Amino acid sequence: HQGLRRGELLLLPVDAVKSGFDQKKQRERYWLNVRSLEGQTTDPRYNKPSIKTANSIRQVPVSELTANLVQTYTENFRGKADHPFLLNTQWNSPLSHESLTAYFKRLSDSLPKAVLKVLRARTGRDSVDPHDLRHTCAVVRLNQLLTDGVPMDEALQRMRSFFGWSRESDMPRRYARAVFEDRMADVWAKLQDDRIELLKAIPKGL
Repeated sequence: HQGLRRGELLLLPVDAVKSGFDQKKQRERYWLNVRSLEGQTTDPRYNKPSIKTANSIRQVPVSELTANLVQTYTENFRGKADHPFLLNTQWNSPLSHESLTAYFKRLSDSLPKAVLKVLRARTGRDSVDPHDLRHTCAVVRLNQLLTDGVPMDEALQRMRSFFGWSRESDMPRRYARAVFEDRMADVWAKLQDDRIELLKAIPKGL
């Protein structure tokens, strides 16, 4: 939902999700700070996660549902760890790159055969990795913005801000292609359905 990179996710502190009352909208708003903790704490992980670029340091809006899920995890499942990172292992150590990769391999190995068949047909791959979730989030976000009537140039700039890309990055345009391919597929499917219904409506013998 937040489109975080793997390193950004592993660097989140336990208090990453913040909240404040929005006077204009008269409701609580939530966000998380994507930032580096370098120099502020000791990281025991061998392969230390990092923030990719200066553009990656940002604030990302969070839904109330996601904020509540993070709070539930922190209070009931994280355990008492002696490190400041949000994601904790059963041995009370910060979650590592290697562990996250291993978890996704287990998830991929557990996918039903029918799902794996679709995955191979669409991507040529037999597994899902953390970066795939970022890709999905980007396509969904851009589709939402365009559906809400946001002009393309503004939508692309919002994407750059949300995902931590530079103002000159061409990454959002790559996802625009996926969005329009999906929309075209939907339009084509509807046209086919309409034609079938029209043929069914023709009286027999004509």
